[in-house]
Amino acid sequence: MSGVSGRLAGKVAIVTGAGQGIGEAIAAGYAAAGAKVIITGRTQGKLDAVVARITEAGGTAIGIEALAGNREHARRTVNRAIAEWGRIDVLVNNAHTFTDYLPIEDPKMEENCGTDLQSAFFGSLQLMQLCFSHMVAQGGGSIINMGTGYSIRCEPGFLAYAATKEAIRVLTKTAAKEWGKHKIRVNTILPSALTPKSIWYLEDSGTYDLELAKVAMGRFGEPKDIAPTAIFLASDDADFVTGQTIGVEGGTTML
Repeated sequence: MSGVSGRLAGKVAIVTGAGQGIGEAIAAGYAAAGAKVIITGRTQGKLDAVVARITEAGGTAIGIEALAGNREHARRTVNRAIAEWGRIDVLVNNAHTFTDYLPIEDPKMEENCGTDLQSAFFGSLQLMQLCFSHMVAQGGGSIINMGTGYSIRCEPGFLAYAATKEAIRVLTKTAAKEWGKHKIRVNTILPSALTPKSIWYLEDSGTYDLELAKVAMGRFGEPKDIAPTAIFLASDDADFVTGQTIGVEGGTTML
């Protein structure tokens, strides 16, 4: 295929929340590197558009409308990958319902925490559990979960989001320890990129300059900035990398 690097040739990947933004960039990067990709999201029309772009570029992708945190949707996604291509080498848990700024004392905080946990934490856990037996049977795999620097920096107003993402880092590290014997690698990326949702928030809240000042490299990231790290972690080059948190956010958070 023209422009395909072959770095992920023969691999099958599932990327959630891939109808736009970071998920789309990762899915397109995987396809360009030779992987067959199943993408999921809430809007079939967006998924169809991403699949069309990937196909036009010479890649292979299927779009499945699925809600993060719905176990039946997760099961349908995994079953489709196995039915189409017989294996799952890479799982990227990117989908997450994002709740906006909310002080801790707000009565809606408990509800927001529940919403975030269901979509991001339980959504990631469900797909990991469903992919586990397939990865064991084929001799290994790579799982990439998405965290956030907000959970490290504990930014005011984002308890639900940050607590959920920190729980995901614990999920990552625990799975890395439990599943390492099966050659299943599990890592977390802390991404920061201008997605449609983040652009809206920065403009609506008037915090563009404030947030930009936190970035050591002096610019906000783009979705395409996240994809190379996700490709590395999915590839055999990362064969000895597991349980790690890797920030791809221009030095906003330094571990």
